[in-house]
Order: sequence, then C-alpha cells, then structure tokens
Amino acid sequence: MPVATNLFVRFYTFLAKMGLVIRDDPPKVIDMTGREWGELVDGLTLSVRELPRDDPRSVAGVSVVLKNAGANAKALHVPAWILYFHIEGLEPTPYGRSVLDPARTAKKADVTIPAGGAVEAELPIARLYEVSAAGVYSVQVSCRLDDSHVLRSNAVKISVD
Repeated sequence: MPVATNLFVRFYTFLAKMGLVIRDDPPKVIDMTGREWGELVDGLTLSVRELPRDDPRSVAGVSVVLKNAGANAKALHVPAWILYFHIEGLEPTPYGRSVLDPARTAKKADVTIPAGGAVEAELPIARLYEVSAAGVYSVQVSCRLDDSHVLRSNAVKISVD
C-alpha cells in the first residue's frame, strides 16, 4: 500500500474511533470481559475503562461501551461520540474546551442498538483533558438520553506516574 494511502487510512481510522466519521466496517467485537457497569436507565447502561497504555506515564484514553440490556432495540439520535459522552471528574485542556464547546453545532446520526447489543467509543482523554500531572484521577462518563434521562457509567481510577 503506498505511503499516502496508508496515512489516509490511519487518519480516517483515527477519526472513526473518535466518532467523528462513520465507516462501513464489519461489526467490531467489543471486549466485555471484566467490565463494570453503571446504573440501568431505560434499558441502557454505560461502562468505562482505561485503554491499554504504551507508556505507563501517559494516558491513552478510555473505552466507553453503551449497552442495551433491554428486550427491544433502542434508537438514538446522537452527535459524534466525543460530544455525546461527557467525561466527569477531569478539567478540559484549552484544546479540549474548543473541541467540546457546546456552542458548536454537531451533525447528529441515527444509531440503533439491538436488544443485548452494544456500541463502543474510544475517547482520547489525554488530548482533551488535563491528565499529564502525576496523580490519581477519578473518571465517570455520562450521556443524556433525552430531556429527563441521564445515563452514568461506573467510576474508574486512572493513575499517572
């Protein structure tokens, strides 16, 4: 594969993982092993856990899984995952404030989660939030299902050496 094509594929894959573009890939197998879940709301539940790191001193990001534990498919009309899921417990970086600005208009997409199914988003929290100083960060993810329902994940501790 030529270098330019390979760079484009890697960049497009990065955008898809952030939820900024939708690709017509085969369904991704989501690793549910050992996941903890937040409270069940309207048949849906959220789980967050840290992504594996290449360097123990830097945070790669978090994996967020939205699971339909109900008996019927759930249809959602959502913006890009990076704007739909809200990271609680971390302060945004200047770049994160601009990316996550609620004044930005975000094109929404229709997502259907079948009964027993799930969708996963990998969020690059190290670019969007202040997690560079040594310490332990408590992270929880939330999303708004509608005007009256907010879904919250389990809480995780992320340690930075």
